[in-house]
Amino acid sequence: MKARPHYYFFITVIVVILLLLFAHDFLPDVLRKRIFQIPEIDTIGHLTSFVILTWVCHSIIKLSLSLSVPLLIFYGALTEIGQSFLGYRTGQFGDFIADVVGISLFMLTKWLYRKFFHRTRVNTL
Repeated sequence: MKARPHYYFFITVIVVILLLLFAHDFLPDVLRKRIFQIPEIDTIGHLTSFVILTWVCHSIIKLSLSLSVPLLIFYGALTEIGQSFLGYRTGQFGDFIADVVGISLFMLTKWLYRKFFHRTRVNTL
């Protein structure tokens, strides 16, 4: 049984996330405060999570990109609108843009993979 490359990617993402969660405890306080006071860390989180979410919808759940992209854009907009009604969160347009950029980054990566690295199978009779 051959393992698919996206399973390796998924396992790698899980391992990196776990390492970052545990490495957070071992960072010096000065470095930890400096990293997590950066306002762009939230935007990077939005971008990364929507790349992974688009990959999961397309590769694991097997939704087509023509269906999953509009649904995920709508989901990103709804989450930011919902956050604007919460007292402890703020819905920001920049976060929505980061969501859309994350979705677009996955689509670009998928297109580049198909164009340059995907082998076309030729039927031989």
